[in-house]
Amino acid sequence: MTVRIAHISDTHLGTRFRSGIKQNVWAEEMRIRLLENDFYERFEEVFQRIANADPPVKLVIHSGDLYDTPTPNNPIQPPVVAREVAISVLNEFIEKTGIPVLAIEGNHGLYRTLKVSLLDSLSLAVEGLDVFTQVDLINALRDDKPLKKSYDDLEVFCFPFIDHAVLEATDKLADFNEWITTQQTPRSDVPSIGVAHGMSQDKSLYSAILSMGYDYVALGHDHIQQKQSARAWYSGSIERWRFDEANHKKGYLIVEVAPGKQPKVTPTLFEFSRPVFDEDISIEPDDTVESVIATVESWLQDKGLVAKWNPATAARVRLTFQGESPRLSGLDLNSAMELFRAEVLRDESRYNVVQLVWPPKRSVIDHDSAAYPEIVSEYLIEDPEQDFRSYLESEELPEEYDSEKLISIAVKALQFAVSGKGEKLTPELVFEEEKT
Repeated sequence: MTVRIAHISDTHLGTRFRSGIKQNVWAEEMRIRLLENDFYERFEEVFQRIANADPPVKLVIHSGDLYDTPTPNNPIQPPVVAREVAISVLNEFIEKTGIPVLAIEGNHGLYRTLKVSLLDSLSLAVEGLDVFTQVDLINALRDDKPLKKSYDDLEVFCFPFIDHAVLEATDKLADFNEWITTQQTPRSDVPSIGVAHGMSQDKSLYSAILSMGYDYVALGHDHIQQKQSARAWYSGSIERWRFDEANHKKGYLIVEVAPGKQPKVTPTLFEFSRPVFDEDISIEPDDTVESVIATVESWLQDKGLVAKWNPATAARVRLTFQGESPRLSGLDLNSAMELFRAEVLRDESRYNVVQLVWPPKRSVIDHDSAAYPEIVSEYLIEDPEQDFRSYLESEELPEEYDSEKLISIAVKALQFAVSGKGEKLTPELVFEEEKT
């Protein structure tokens, strides 16, 4: 018995970019901003293509992060249009094909402290949509019951996102692993699928899930379309969510699943009309602000971005400046790039660019960015003391201010902020070192 399914993930509906964006450009005036609409178009495209698949699939699985928000750092609900698109696309797909859709909750679109889920309200609006949320997982763990959906010739075992640190803090990690092995056990006579949202880098992909003998494990959270193991795949995100995804293959997976056999996985990829560039610009020892800006202009010309504005092909660009020049300070370069960006993104500009950003030059920083793929800092402070000193030198301070004391206070405040002590910063703490 072979069952054919479609596996999609990380659609991030409602994604809105705010940094370095061309203003007043819309996909639909006063309703949908241009880059936000890219995610809606991909969502519509993926379901249109699955609807036309030949032979047809029996089930569509979405392995988490349907919406982009809320998140811990951005607790707002997704835009109204994001929810409208999800409802209309899913309803049209299910009504046209009769194919059910199953979705689990990821770490995006998740209210961490509330016993409600956006997926629950979505399922009320879409007949034929089965959803499994973190609240469902917690209840199943508490009641020691399976969290699965049985179809005519298929069983799907669901593992919505749950933070490893939360399980550890509540002493539930052992119970969770035992629940997996005792309650999420597949049958041998029908195809079985596990669906989970997690990654080994942040410990949210639990090894017990991969050891249960499911015929296929549909994974979400990692935006790269790739094989995790012989029977487990990430389908990846459907759009370029971050700049470092510029060269990733994006799409979905068609999977043929049979009991006891290795699944046959066929990637289906998208082609994009909007280019996304994540490029390095070299700074030479004799460079000046003017020569670096000229290099950037030349780079834009070489990429074909000096062109008439076209909302369908306007590029997203991130430039990273590599190298040093004694004739060029970071503040000078940033100021010049701000002026240059204003020219690039203005109305009637000669550039076909919708977004232009640049992170500061920085040394290698000891952190694991892959562990939390939704967290990407465009502005990291490499040397707080030097950065704040440079800032003060650019300002005209009254004579009564002691610049060295101000630098000391600023550095201590930054150190305190990232220490995770959970205390309130007070003057006593700031000047504690001097007193000792």
